[in-house]
Amino acid sequence: MSPTAVIRREDAPALSCATNRVASTIEWYRAHIVGTPILVTARRSPTARTIGAVGDRYRIGVFYDGTWFAHVSDFYATHHRRAARPSLGGLHDAVRWYVHRVDGVDLDAVEVAQAHYVRGRSPVPSTAFDAVLANAGVTRHDLELHEGKEKGVDVHLALEAWECATTLPLDYVVLITGDADFAPLVTRLIDRDVRVIIPVLDATDAGGQVLHTAAQLRAATSDTPTFDQLFAPGDADDYPLKFPFVRSATAAPPKPQNGRWHGTVTGWTPGRTHGFITDSKGVSWFASRDELPDGYEDLPIDTPVSFTGSPKPAPGKKYPQAYSIHLD
Repeated sequence: MSPTAVIRREDAPALSCATNRVASTIEWYRAHIVGTPILVTARRSPTARTIGAVGDRYRIGVFYDGTWFAHVSDFYATHHRRAARPSLGGLHDAVRWYVHRVDGVDLDAVEVAQAHYVRGRSPVPSTAFDAVLANAGVTRHDLELHEGKEKGVDVHLALEAWECATTLPLDYVVLITGDADFAPLVTRLIDRDVRVIIPVLDATDAGGQVLHTAAQLRAATSDTPTFDQLFAPGDADDYPLKFPFVRSATAAPPKPQNGRWHGTVTGWTPGRTHGFITDSKGVSWFASRDELPDGYEDLPIDTPVSFTGSPKPAPGKKYPQAYSIHLD
């Protein structure tokens, strides 16, 4: 098969989205997907594709490499300035918002139609996490651990994504992984006019674990927003969807240092009269131009600042307000 050949549905053995795979299916995948050269495909406009087989819906499938997502979640909870874990429902809404804004389509027409999570299953699984997945509409796929190590997760996840994308079908596939082994799958999906979104990350967590989205995977698609870029719109006061992070109801109220909070500007469009600051605990604050130092109309993103104020939002307000903002 040539690198530019399109794999037709009839070329593949009969599969079913979210069902068990057989050995012949795995061999077909390895021969037709993994064994083909990688082709970097230019991004295609959704208007050039056949979208809306089910009414005028834009169908998204989100596919989680469970181990990778666990590392991403730990990084945001323990090493990122937000100090909070991403919410699955919030992440799904962040992807919907991304498609809505980047492609200019009606937000109400964008839906997460499928979500799958694949990971090696421990002998004593977490029933609490099972409930989290179920509440977010995510189907969990468990693989046996071999001498404590995962085996076959990449093949199973790739098959699930391919099958769902080509049979439902899906308009967008979001791969939550950093593994270069998925690059051939991305190329083949794009050949089938499926848009592929890869949220990327380059970081090192508190334990020294390097989290890096492989360059080969990035090169396979032009839709590579960072996780921070996906999550940032959720800080806006007028954001209509779920907040991207889990807020703990049991955590002790944070206290300011020397009477002042410290944080970083995470959103401020030049020319607007307000922006947003995220403090060291991951809490978002509303920042008014009136509270900036003399001579400043706005502040660039990532500017370190300190400020005063109560972490409890005023009645009827979504965010607490920062006062007396100083540059750190």
